[in-house]
Amino acid sequence: MSLSFHVVRHERGFSPTPLPIWTDNGDVSDLFEADATPEVVRQEVEGVPGAFQLLNVLTHAEADNFVAALEEMGFEEDAPVSLPRSVRHNHNVNWVVSEAVDQVIWQRSAPLVTEQIQGEGAKGINARFRVYRYEAGDFFKPHTDGAWPGSRVINGEIVQDAYPGLMSQYTFLIFLSDGYTGGRTEFLVSRRDPGKPAQSQDDIQKVSVSTPKGGVLCFPHGSHPQHCVHASEPIRDGAKYIIRSDILY
Repeated sequence: MSLSFHVVRHERGFSPTPLPIWTDNGDVSDLFEADATPEVVRQEVEGVPGAFQLLNVLTHAEADNFVAALEEMGFEEDAPVSLPRSVRHNHNVNWVVSEAVDQVIWQRSAPLVTEQIQGEGAKGINARFRVYRYEAGDFFKPHTDGAWPGSRVINGEIVQDAYPGLMSQYTFLIFLSDGYTGGRTEFLVSRRDPGKPAQSQDDIQKVSVSTPKGGVLCFPHGSHPQHCVHASEPIRDGAKYIIRSDILY
C-alpha cells in the first residue's frame, strides 16, 4: 500500500487511556480510482429539515479502499469525546486526513452543496475524520452534533483551528459499507410542525433514513436553527462503517 499512516498525537477520551490520532502521507492512489468520475446526485431527505443526501460520492471500490485503510490503522472502543459507551456504543478511528484526501471528496460534492450561511457558501469539509464501525448490537443513542472548526496537520502538528473564521454548520456523514441490517439514522422532528426539529418529548416524530454505500448524508448541526436530535438505530447484522466530517462555512 502506497498510502501510509502514522500517529500524530494522542488525545484523551471518556476513559483515561490516550487514543491515537492518525494522519497520512498524502498518497491517495490506494484510495481513489485513477479515472473515476462518479455521477453525484443530490436527493432531499423528506421530512427532515435541512437534510439532504449526495449519492455516488465514492465508488464502491473506493469505499472498500477506505475501510481497508481504516482497519489497518485499527479501531478503538473509546473515542476522544465526552460521551460514555452507554450512549456511543461502537468502535472508532480518528484520522486527520491530508489535503489530497478531503479535496477529492469535496470537489465531487461541492457543486451540489448550495446552502448559504449569512450569504456565504460552503468552503470545504473538515479534515478531521471521525470514523465509526458499528457491528451487531452497536448503536448511538439520541444526541446532537456539535460544530467544529476545520483542522489540519501542519508541519507535523495538528492545528485544531487551521482556518480561523470558519466553523461547521452541517454534518457530512460518508457511508462506506452496505449489507448490514438496522443502523438507519433516526431524526426526531416535530410531530406538530414537521418542517422543524422536535421541541419537546410530546412533539416527537421519528424519521428513519437509509444512506447507500458511497453516499453522504448531510444535515444541520451546532447553532444551525434546523439541527435535529438524531440517533443510529442498533445494528442487527453485518457492519456499518461511516466517516463523520463537517461542512465548513
